[in-house]
Amino acid sequence: MSFRFSIRLSGAGGHGLIQAARILAEAGAVYDNKNAAESCSYGPEARGNASCAEIVLSDEAIDCPRVESVNILLVLTQEAFDKHIPDLEPSGMIIADSNIVVDGIEPGQIHYSAPFLEIAKSKLSKPSLINILALGFLAEVCDAIEKKSIRQAILARVPRMSEDIYMSAFETGLQIAAEAPETIGD
Repeated sequence: MSFRFSIRLSGAGGHGLIQAARILAEAGAVYDNKNAAESCSYGPEARGNASCAEIVLSDEAIDCPRVESVNILLVLTQEAFDKHIPDLEPSGMIIADSNIVVDGIEPGQIHYSAPFLEIAKSKLSKPSLINILALGFLAEVCDAIEKKSIRQAILARVPRMSEDIYMSAFETGLQIAAEAPETIGD
């Protein structure tokens, strides 16, 4: 049986989700030896409008990168949650910003949450690193891509001389996820 796994990252422009998706796709394809495809969409103004990026991972050729059924949905705004929750597989997982996504988790839905934006501001002093923080969280709760592969892709894609702060954000995400309990919607 073939392996096909899809991840959708959604929020607002400025969250860096397109960069995060490219990092995940590179981690899967280059460092994890999987087939990977990445696609994105965003509003006409980059900052503040809706933003969505998708990654498909497979052990076979990916003939269509379109994602109709999502295994993992990472959402950083309530609007993103409301728009994309219908595409989540029944056994899929939600990862959400706990301070922003406050409505809509259904009974039986598996989800994790953490105050991503608040942590990016308070622990990292850089709200723009919310994407890398969320990647660390995702890497801890999902084993579709190896953590070491994501680390390598981050280091290959971030601006020179900023590797330490990016790795700190990733490691903080891993740590927060390790402490966050899996929740089943009530």
